[in-house]
Amino acid sequence: MSPNETLDMFGAPPERVKVSHAGQAHGYAAPPGTGTVGETCGSCRYLYRNQLAKTYLKCIRNRAKWTGGRYSDVLSRSPACFLWQGEDG
Repeated sequence: MSPNETLDMFGAPPERVKVSHAGQAHGYAAPPGTGTVGETCGSCRYLYRNQLAKTYLKCIRNRAKWTGGRYSDVLSRSPACFLWQGEDG
């Protein structure tokens, strides 16, 4: 045991917890990559920039499922879904 290792209340090293999908966005209205080839969420008319202390990207088509956290965010670089529409219609 190294001097910098922390122990739990029973004197054993704490279990390592594997966090999967940490920081990933889940706020898409439809699966990314099912839409127009070459387009991204960043070029979609339904991308909403929620400006608070930071800017959080949301999909307006999925507004009913928005949360106050990152779980309902989208990534602007994600491939377009089949609900994608360009700015001009």
